[in-house]
Amino acid sequence: REVLNTVSAAYVDAFIHFSNIDRDVIMTERKASEKVHLRQLRTMLRTQPLNAEGLIERKHLLEVLTGDGSNLLTALGLTLQMAKSLFRLLDVGDSHAVEVDEYIYGLLHLKGNATTIHLASLMYQSRRLMFKVQRLSAVVEDRVVPLLLGTDPQLLGPVQVLH
Repeated sequence: REVLNTVSAAYVDAFIHFSNIDRDVIMTERKASEKVHLRQLRTMLRTQPLNAEGLIERKHLLEVLTGDGSNLLTALGLTLQMAKSLFRLLDVGDSHAVEVDEYIYGLLHLKGNATTIHLASLMYQSRRLMFKVQRLSAVVEDRVVPLLLGTDPQLLGPVQVLH
């Protein structure tokens, strides 16, 4: 009876070991496949016209994501709605344009677990908030401070917004 228990334990141990190896191989292949899809999507986005700052505009991004890139999104396990939401998160200045590489990096983070996605969302929201605070600070410096000092803000010129 002890021999049977020993053989059973050895069998279960070997089964678990090979199961773990299979899981690791599948995960490695899946990650490699995702990288290929992300590279293809990056290439598609880079062929689109970029604005003067080298950013891709929302309309050009959506052309790719609703056209040839839709299959890549599906292969990555992402939806068009998720891709649009990522664009809004990254567009901190409301310029309707983002960097292609930053967008691809964001898509990569959307592939993580819920905690990773939540942290990425918080990071992008804090960047958006920081941008708005900088813009408000510039307005205060350009308009309110001169008023407090008794200087006409109109004499100082136009408001410069920080980017």
